[in-house]
Amino acid sequence: MSTNKIIVVVLTMLSLTACVSTTKMNAKKLPKGVKISKGIELPRNVQLAYYLPKSLTEQSFYINSHKTRVNTGPALKAAVDDAISTYFDNKVPFDRKSEDKFGLLLDIEPKWKFSYPDVTMTMKYNLFDSSMKIVKTGKKEFSVAFGHISNDAALYNVSLRATQLILVEVINSLKPSAENYPAKMAMSDVDVVKLANTEKPFSSGTGFFINKKGQILTAAHVLEQCLYTKVSKDGDSFIAQPIASSTLLDLAVIKGKKEAKRYLPLRKKQELFLGEQVTNVGYPLQGLLSQSPNLTRGNVSSHGGLKGSIANFQFSAPIQPGSSGGPVVSDGGELLGIAVSSLSYKALIEEGTLPQNVNFALNGKFIAKFLNKNKIDFDEVEPNMKGNIRISNDAALSSVVQLNCYQ
Repeated sequence: MSTNKIIVVVLTMLSLTACVSTTKMNAKKLPKGVKISKGIELPRNVQLAYYLPKSLTEQSFYINSHKTRVNTGPALKAAVDDAISTYFDNKVPFDRKSEDKFGLLLDIEPKWKFSYPDVTMTMKYNLFDSSMKIVKTGKKEFSVAFGHISNDAALYNVSLRATQLILVEVINSLKPSAENYPAKMAMSDVDVVKLANTEKPFSSGTGFFINKKGQILTAAHVLEQCLYTKVSKDGDSFIAQPIASSTLLDLAVIKGKKEAKRYLPLRKKQELFLGEQVTNVGYPLQGLLSQSPNLTRGNVSSHGGLKGSIANFQFSAPIQPGSSGGPVVSDGGELLGIAVSSLSYKALIEEGTLPQNVNFALNGKFIAKFLNKNKIDFDEVEPNMKGNIRISNDAALSSVVQLNCYQ
């Protein structure tokens, strides 16, 4: 069972009548028995950056049985920020693109545990100096009674207390100041692999080589939550850097490690022929399916996508989560589009309708415009109307790569 499902199941069991943790604690007050040692000056002037996995700061769960939302993410984010603000005037959330420099970088890995009637927060942490050397590491844990399920106070309080325990330990043991921990390194220069949980990817997706340089095209939403992205192809893997993206078109290009032996060209004028056969390749449902690419076949079903969407076309080759960013390739071996979404069946099933294989790809016309705008090289070829399944499958399989997102 996934972590999200476990949390939802446990939360549905919590009592509505408990009334313990309904008020947020004061961030300036420490837990009983915990204190800053006498004579230690607070590190007000130390430039501190801190990192929390983005997905955990946005996490929330809606519990149908109680018709309420439990906001674990916002509570965690607010509590950590409040706790750090009490001791560090110059603090900032980690931003891998920022040129701002830091003297200390606090990497926090939070983990929730719900066990009636308590909620427990366990925080592992690594503290780096401005040369990315670990100067302190450890783990802190705190529990409180949950209280009313619709009240986020317990979530805030337990996160606040665990963070406070980390900060007190750091301040008492290191006595940090701007003099002994000067801000020398920009956040943009940090090796982000050192911050992420490398044991398991947060999510996965698909991309493919778009030119000889080895630059990789994918859907932007595949990368949006990533601290860093690992590209895997034929047993080789490397960390890639984003070089262009568009949220509007849901497109992104990342930099490859070396030149690509095979890549996909676009069809000249990006013309689509209704009913033509296509191949889609992706890496769906990672953790359930094997690590090899998944190939499906179908046809161009419609020149249009959902109502109001002018950039997408419909195709019938089945796709699953993780297939996003994969190429839609003609029998001639030309790139026609990139898989971006599938029709959500839930509402339609409730109405008694069960559509099959209704999937959407971004039209090659918009891909070409995006690549031209960002000065990304690509090739165009005349339509090969005498192509076949072997040509299509070979072109798609030889160019596709797996993308794993880490936080």
